[in-house]
Amino acid sequence: MPPAQIAPLMRCVRGMARGVLGVVVLAALAVGAAIAGAAFAVTLPPLHVDILDAQQRKAGQAEVYLNYVELTDSAGVTRGAIGVIFIEGQARLFLVQRDGERKLAGWAENHKLYNAQGKLIGYYMWTAVWSYVYDEKLKKVGQAQCLAYQGVCAAGIAGYLLGLY
Repeated sequence: MPPAQIAPLMRCVRGMARGVLGVVVLAALAVGAAIAGAAFAVTLPPLHVDILDAQQRKAGQAEVYLNYVELTDSAGVTRGAIGVIFIEGQARLFLVQRDGERKLAGWAENHKLYNAQGKLIGYYMWTAVWSYVYDEKLKKVGQAQCLAYQGVCAAGIAGYLLGLY
């Protein structure tokens, strides 16, 4: 090949090499950022949310983590937790008691709360700031300021205020 044709070909190869190197560097930076973000998320402390009864008195506390919510009484004793479990492609909320052995306390679906036997015991709903709990006769039994993970937090405080834990 004549030297006049080699020079443009070499510039093209160098340009492609720089482009590939740039993509590899960006990919490495993206992977590093993802790993750093995941490590940061794992180390985040829980959000502490006061659970208020119908008279606006503190009845307990919810500790809101990234993938579940733990519920404690006013003395700080953990009574239960709620988390999301995927079954047959559907997300389901399950409430678990923490009384030495973990056992199913109930489940939540479509703003309704059921005990372990499947009996409807109440309702929950939330806004961007507040979560509200009602008994099966739609009487308000309490609320909490769930600012994150609102649906799971609301169902968890409903289980706490309705006596599942």
